[in-house]
Amino acid sequence: MSWKPWTLAAARLKMVKSKDFKFPEPISRWNIVKGDLVQVLCGKDKGRNGKVVAVARRTNRIFVGGLNTHIRVMVGETARTRIASEAPLHVSNVALVDPEDGKPCRIRYQYTEDGEKVRVSKRSGRIIPKPVEVLERRDFKSRGGYVEGSKDTTSE
Repeated sequence: MSWKPWTLAAARLKMVKSKDFKFPEPISRWNIVKGDLVQVLCGKDKGRNGKVVAVARRTNRIFVGGLNTHIRVMVGETARTRIASEAPLHVSNVALVDPEDGKPCRIRYQYTEDGEKVRVSKRSGRIIPKPVEVLERRDFKSRGGYVEGSKDTTSE
């Protein structure tokens, strides 16, 4: 029996080879979070702005809404459907947008007079606030709106 690449045995062999994949070294300090306005620095959407939809910290990738899209074909019972979905971008291929002039910028962290740690644009010196989406969780929207249940540990 000859080996053919379209057979099930060939697919199993490819799966064994793919187990050698190792995740890249994760970035220790992230400057970009979900909800930030970023600009794509390279690729087919170079120079376009978008909002960060999701962050994959394990693979150092982010998803920008409406940018870097590709077509996925969803096969149903009767017909195929084409859906445009975002592909991930490496975090080094995007930059935060400066709120003062709308251009990409680098940031640094500073402490305000109140002792709060904030992101500051290196070019303009303007504070870049963290978006509200960062504080939202799957099980509750805000910490103040959380209602303690009977099985929760009391804060006293």
